[in-house]
Amino acid sequence: MPITSGQLKLYLTGGASNNDPDLSLGGVISTTEFQNDTLENLFSSIPPQEALTGSVKYRALDLKNTSGLTAYDGILYISSETTSTYTKIDIGIDSGTQTIADEDTAPASPAITFSHPLSLAGGLSLGDVSAGGTVRLWFRRTVTAGATSLATDTGTILVSFGTI
Repeated sequence: MPITSGQLKLYLTGGASNNDPDLSLGGVISTTEFQNDTLENLFSSIPPQEALTGSVKYRALDLKNTSGLTAYDGILYISSETTSTYTKIDIGIDSGTQTIADEDTAPASPAITFSHPLSLAGGLSLGDVSAGGTVRLWFRRTVTAGATSLATDTGTILVSFGTI
């Protein structure tokens, strides 16, 4: 029986009881599953001052394999850019469970290499994720100074796994 997409789940980080995406800043995996799987639910709306001056924010989620099988050859990539020309999402993978002090602080030790792969072929390798295993995913949202208002800013990040 193959692994279904419903068995690969995203969880907040920031401690076992954390249920606030704004506090999903690494550390221990939360028992709270990330809801609605959209970037708007991961990052707060951009306040006017940040739109004016620009900002960079960070979040961490854990991808957990809740099936009884190993998920092979995972790839993480951006399948569609954000709809705003003033925002950009970059992604990275963490081999550990580091925590950052706040959403404005970049992960430092070990440093996360953020990139912007726009295809499956150029995506970031997650390797194999064993049954019950997790992999830490980092997201960096950059807002360019002088950003204009947009009611909804969407983009798509995908995780793909191979088959046996």
